[in-house]
Amino acid sequence: MRDLFEYYGFPMSEAMAFGLDSTMGFGFFDTTGQTLFIPTSDIPFFLGGKQGTIEPNSLACRLLGITLRKQSFTNANKAWEVSKRFLDQNIPLLIRVDIAYMPYESINEEMEEAHFGGHAVVLGGYNEEKGIAYIGDTEFEGFQEVSIDILKKARSSTYGPKFMHPMNTQFSMTPRADGKHPPLAAGVKLAIQKVANNMLRPSMNMNGVHGLKLFTNSLFTWEEKLNKTITNLNGKEISLARLMFELTHGYIETWGTGGGLFRNLYKEFLEELLGHPELREGPRAWNSGEFEILEECIPIINDSAQNWTLIAETLKNAGDKFRDDCINHVDFGQLHNVAIDILTKEEEAFKKLSKLKI
Repeated sequence: MRDLFEYYGFPMSEAMAFGLDSTMGFGFFDTTGQTLFIPTSDIPFFLGGKQGTIEPNSLACRLLGITLRKQSFTNANKAWEVSKRFLDQNIPLLIRVDIAYMPYESINEEMEEAHFGGHAVVLGGYNEEKGIAYIGDTEFEGFQEVSIDILKKARSSTYGPKFMHPMNTQFSMTPRADGKHPPLAAGVKLAIQKVANNMLRPSMNMNGVHGLKLFTNSLFTWEEKLNKTITNLNGKEISLARLMFELTHGYIETWGTGGGLFRNLYKEFLEELLGHPELREGPRAWNSGEFEILEECIPIINDSAQNWTLIAETLKNAGDKFRDDCINHVDFGQLHNVAIDILTKEEEAFKKLSKLKI
């Protein structure tokens, strides 16, 4: 999204794009004893630091005066032909792909657990003679070359539950012809309010502060629930604890989160607002009390991010060092205390941020 915003004349940091889209949050799913969240791989827990993804009602787009159009296709070849028509008109696209197929990620696509169909990238062009598409992706400078045939597979992957399938989905942006959009000083308040509501008043118990409580309490059950081996789709026996530790580290620290379960990105967003000229002097400029709220919340969010990293690194280090015996080398009581600290800090921070009224 950040890349496309810049293409259409709204240069900004990734943190600002993330903050404006107001999808920061929390979700925790314990699938034991119910329909599995990832039914093909026996994954008992899933946690995430977002409560939303790219959709046509994107708040960031609305705040910038941009219409976001979504299209999905049942046929990969049809999707590619439509995408080419956009590219031929110099209209780049956001597309969803299964990350395991993307060759520059160096992920083993034969490993069932590596597949994730919710990954978004920029489709910026193609060379039909060479049979390649040009992809812009987080953490990579410039465009990556991907075989068009591989890209079609990545866009039409059916790994995992249906709601995680990319479904050949693409998004195109159209800025308002008159260039009108709300003042940034008011828009960021709306974005912050939405995140505070996501955390403090979630629509589902597994989200927000309620989800944090579920996660915190679940840690006492991990030793029992993860102390076994499972057979993946390739017929290989693997330690469930070691697999879950690796996945949890990815959820928190590495897979597009910016570290600390997106909390680092959100902290950077709040820091950027502190010195932003449009908030200091532009239309609907903030008062000193509102900036004080930001100043109080930034270190709290930073502490929470560091605690999330501590949980992720503790699990990863145990898996790396003790491998299939890692379940016996983690102090889940200590992790519970860290999670309690996260819960306390995040509830405090978002209660403070909810006081920023438009």
